[in-house]
Amino acid sequence: MPTFTLTVATSLDGYISRSTDEPPQAWASAEEQALFFRDVEAADWAIMGRHTHEAADKPQRRRIIFSTTRDGWQRPSQLWLDPAQISPAGLPGLVEHVHPFEKVLILGGTRVHDWCLEQGAMDRVHLTIEPVRFGAGLPVFSGQTSGDPVEVFTARGFRIDSETRLNAAGTRYLVLIRA
Repeated sequence: MPTFTLTVATSLDGYISRSTDEPPQAWASAEEQALFFRDVEAADWAIMGRHTHEAADKPQRRRIIFSTTRDGWQRPSQLWLDPAQISPAGLPGLVEHVHPFEKVLILGGTRVHDWCLEQGAMDRVHLTIEPVRFGAGLPVFSGQTSGDPVEVFTARGFRIDSETRLNAAGTRYLVLIRA
């Protein structure tokens, strides 16, 4: 049974980015980036949307990229899929011939987060909250009403397992699990 972990950095007001072409490394702390790369290295596969993939295209990484315009294996380790045509239960059979599908990392964006949550494919959340405010941008989930990133997840059935302060600037790192 695969484990699905969302790794996400947000602003204090609950945004994952100001726009689809702004990667987190443009505003996230060095401590967040170290945790992010730790998660990436530990994962068997990453699930992401087209914009997230294009913001940091890594040909050698094993990725499942959600897109409504492309389909199939675009590289030996990168499968493009229309999320409306698949369920989480169907993913292992599509990729296990390349590499086991056990530790799955969800990297975003908003619609990918929505799909994983709706499909019950979000077991853990590694949430970094950076001490910045965007005022507007891409939310963690569609229809999000709360700006507080922790509340965004607790309102969706997660509870805090641990919390750590990462630096003097006030960056927080939380591990949340399905309640």
